[in-house]
Amino acid sequence: MKILRIVTDNGQLRFDLDFAGDVHVRAYRSAFCTDTPIFEIDATAQNGYFTLPLDMGGCDGRFLYYLCSAEGKEIDGAKYAEDMGSAQRDEPYPVTESKKGLQVTMVHDAINLGVKHAALNVNLGSFLWVSPVEGDTIPYEFDGETFYFRRRVVEQNDARVRELTDAGVIITYILLNSQSWGGVQTPDDLWEIIKHPGFCEGGRISAFNMKDERAVRYYMAWIAFLTDRYTLPDAPYGRAVGHIVGNEVNSGFEWCNMGEATVEQYVYDYTVSLRLCWQVSTSIWAAARTYISLDHFWTGANFSADPNRFYGSKHVLEELVRLGNKEGQIGWNVAHHPYPENLCFPDFWNDTTATEDDDTFRITFKNLEVLARFLYREDVLFRGQRRRIILSEQGFNSHNTATSEVLQAMAYGKAYRKCMEIPEIDSFILHAHQDNKFEFGLNLGLWRRRPESSVPDSPKPIYFVFRDIDKKDEKGVYHWQRY
Repeated sequence: MKILRIVTDNGQLRFDLDFAGDVHVRAYRSAFCTDTPIFEIDATAQNGYFTLPLDMGGCDGRFLYYLCSAEGKEIDGAKYAEDMGSAQRDEPYPVTESKKGLQVTMVHDAINLGVKHAALNVNLGSFLWVSPVEGDTIPYEFDGETFYFRRRVVEQNDARVRELTDAGVIITYILLNSQSWGGVQTPDDLWEIIKHPGFCEGGRISAFNMKDERAVRYYMAWIAFLTDRYTLPDAPYGRAVGHIVGNEVNSGFEWCNMGEATVEQYVYDYTVSLRLCWQVSTSIWAAARTYISLDHFWTGANFSADPNRFYGSKHVLEELVRLGNKEGQIGWNVAHHPYPENLCFPDFWNDTTATEDDDTFRITFKNLEVLARFLYREDVLFRGQRRRIILSEQGFNSHNTATSEVLQAMAYGKAYRKCMEIPEIDSFILHAHQDNKFEFGLNLGLWRRRPESSVPDSPKPIYFVFRDIDKKDEKGVYHWQRY
């Protein structure tokens, strides 16, 4: 006996089965919140399926985790809805003529450079209050409950998103869960709820807490708010078209920390947050995209001696594919970071640990096609279509010498050409706009910084390559074709 899939059909939730008979259904907020079901009900499967109303137990059934049993035994198969039905909005995903992107710090300069893609960090705890605060609250209704968003933070975000949107830049959010981000402190009472219970010393950013019902509700409301506010047809607050769930999650102990766990345990936990982001966002705007964030380690890992802290991206994706095929498909895509194997040196074409083998240690710009080839596998496709790729963070270092700065510029040109040769790559978002004094001794920017500070001083050669890379010369040849 098996639940084949759970989908939305004509305003109901339909469970397709490979048998007929009586079924007992229990619904929960997540796979980790199973002490008390939100509701439980008996149903009878006829003609290969049974249906339930979408509104059960006072909440939207599309976002719940289902355990079904028959004849006293739990039924294997789908546990989640893999189709959200009709969304509130169905405008198509925007298309630009360029893949050129940047992690923007100087908006006017980015506009002058012709940037078409940007990735912006947003932090869960920065956006919400547990209780309303007079003069600094935007109430938001989601799934039968009112949530309280921090007006000042929201309006600051509106300003930066609107400015980029008005300049024709496509924005993707990077979703983070930190106690403090961008100078904004997460309220203590909220942090105690939303931090992952396994979060421990050594991690920079917490994984999203899917083990507590209140934390799950805050997370879902935040996704709904971001999607709802920034996909309005007339874009009064600007437009953001996708969400990257976490940062470099295969190096989870550092960037998406839930403590120590096997790769199977880690991905199972992370997948709940990835799935909910996709379910909630696409219920509002059908074209919204959800991404998993991965660094350049493929079968290798950042610290191979810590297999319960750091994982290979391929192992993470294999487990994600397995869970999707087993418990319900997810429309995930990949936000990859193909930095050179040594971040200090930009000449990725000399990388020795990035090979053409499917089990290569790393994926850098040298062997980017290995990632594409993985996503071409039939068992990885989503509804018969290849998943999309964005390169959401990667850069090339220079060493304050003329030779190294020319090499940095050359590396960008060669990398951009590589991106143009893989059609599933939608954007190449360069890090960074300017050199940063506090970035581990690296100088990844288009702009040099002033001595002893991070204030931009003057553009480097990469600045001009970046500016012209997607333009044509007088002979009609794109600049990237020269590399």
